[in-house]
Order: sequence, then structure tokens, then C-alpha cells
Amino acid sequence: MKKAKELSSSELSSFSRQLALVVDSELSIQEGLSLIGEQTKSKVLKQLLIRTEARLNEGQSLSESFAQDIGVLPKFYIEMVAMGEQSGNLPKVLTRVADSYDKDAEISGKVVSAVTYPIILTVLMLGVIVLLFAEVLPMFDEVLSSLGGEMPGITLVFMSIGSFIRTYFYIIIAVIALIVLIVVLLRQTERGKEMLDALRLKTPIRRNIIKNTASIRFARSLAMLLRSGIGLAESVRMAGTTMMNSKIKALVLSAADKIEAGQKLKDALVSLELFPGLLLRILAVAESTGHTDDMLEKAADVMEEQLNERLTRLTTVLEPALIIVLSLIIGIVLISVILPVAKIMNAVG
Repeated sequence: MKKAKELSSSELSSFSRQLALVVDSELSIQEGLSLIGEQTKSKVLKQLLIRTEARLNEGQSLSESFAQDIGVLPKFYIEMVAMGEQSGNLPKVLTRVADSYDKDAEISGKVVSAVTYPIILTVLMLGVIVLLFAEVLPMFDEVLSSLGGEMPGITLVFMSIGSFIRTYFYIIIAVIALIVLIVVLLRQTERGKEMLDALRLKTPIRRNIIKNTASIRFARSLAMLLRSGIGLAESVRMAGTTMMNSKIKALVLSAADKIEAGQKLKDALVSLELFPGLLLRILAVAESTGHTDDMLEKAADVMEEQLNERLTRLTTVLEPALIIVLSLIIGIVLISVILPVAKIMNAVG
């Protein structure tokens, strides 16, 4: 049986708000789930609601039913629902969770939009360069040969690259497809996912974006958990389960173990070398004042603003840089071809 994919942040947010409304109304949860199922377009959520409704009819609680769908629902989400049921504040907890997922979806959208255009531009740039080397330069070579001229050394190098691409084009495509397939297969295993996530944390530019995004999510999740009355070590552990990068998740879970062993929150997180100095300094102050949850929420807002600025600068710098690189390569090629042609035409004239 194919494993169902986990609901996205936007789907979880929408579902949480609808569920909060149902719980706060005079409808039974079963009736509410049925209504939500009729309105949703997500097949995964629809099937989840059908299973949940059946379990509720058997006498299970909402959190007990959700606990059987880990993989579709995040563990963090299930724990928050359980905590809301125990405290009697489930609608309020669901609304907080929805707010948190809204922020996650907003940040993810900004990251995707910031990197999408440069990636598309890079692919187009490589396509133009390959076309230039493999198709255009050979035509100029024929013109020069007919006029009794020779290509300059740098142009011959470009032509050799083009010739290699033409000769081994299908092999190159096959190798690229194989690499993509290997990455996809690695993502299907825990060990492979850990390897790829660790590699991402070593990639320039992307490494900082991943760390910043993880810090914001961790701060917001931890603030919500502490505000709900959960102990510090357990809150850190649950916040760790919200991390998208498995390497970061393992690091945060190890920090939870250190806190459980008696370390302070700031000291446990410093040893991870993961979170920015701002968050760590705020945590040091917050622990002594007893307002850790409020300070974490404020720190998350500040870090989000900094991430937005960093993404804006990244987009502003990358786009013209890629255009300049493409222009330089095309310019070098054209000059190296046109100058010999012009020289021969002048001599003929």
C-alpha cells in the first residue's frame, strides 16, 4: 500500500481553523468532520477524515484517532490536539496551531519565490550556452575555413566543448536522469534522507536559508508549547519534530536530552552551532526573567524580518549576476569569431 503524503502547512492551517470552528459549535465532531470532508479538495485529507470519523464512532478520542495517522499528520500536531483535549481549550489550541502553520507557509512561499527565478534563469543560461557551443560556432568555423581563416584558440576550446556535448548528448541526459533517480530513491529511505539533508547544510547560500528557516520554526513552536504548559525538555523535543531537515531534527532532539540531563536551554542550543546569536542571547535573558515564550515569539518575528531582507538581497544580487555571466560568455564567443572574419574581409577588400 502506498504511503500517504503528509499534509502541507497550508492544508493543516485550513483544517485546524475549520476543526476549531466545529469544536466550538453545537455540531458533533463527527458531523463537523463530514462537512469538512465534503468541502476539501485534498484526497489525502478526505480519507483522513473518513478514518477519523469511523474511529470516533468506535469511542476513540480525536487525538487517539489522529495518532494512528502519523505520517499524514505531524507528531507535533497530534501532541497539540491531545494537549488541547486535556486542557479543555482545544479550539484555542487549534487556532494557535493554524497561526503557526500560516507563518510556516508564508516563509516557505517566500523562500521558493526567491530561488525559483534564479534557478529558471540559470537553466535558460546553460541552454543558450550549449546551443551556442554546439550549433552556432560550427557554422562560423565553416565560414572562416571557406575564407582561409582559422578560429582563435579560445573559440576552438568552446567548439571542443560543443563537439563533446553533441557526441555524448544522450549519455549526458542519461547521467542527469540517473542522478535525479538516485536522489529520489535516497529520499525514500531514512538514511538517504539524512545524507541529503546533511549535504544541504554544507551548500553555500542554501545552508544559511535552511538554518534561518529552522530557527524561526523552532522558536515559534517552542513558544507555543511552553505557553501551553508543557515542560521545557519535552517542549524542545516536540519542537524538534517540526524540523524539516532530518540533520537539524537530530541535533534539536539531542539538545532536549541535554536539557533533561540538567543543562540550561541556552547552553544546550549553543553546543549545536545552529541558531543565530540573537535567539541564544534572548533565551539567556528570558530564562532568568521567566518570559521565555513571549521572548521566543518576538525573536521569531525579528528573525523572519531578517530572513526576508536576506532573500530580497539574494534575489537582487543573483539575477543581474547571472545575466552578466551569460552576457560575458556570449560576448567573448562573438568577439573571438567576428574579429577573424572582419580581418579576412578587410584583407580581401
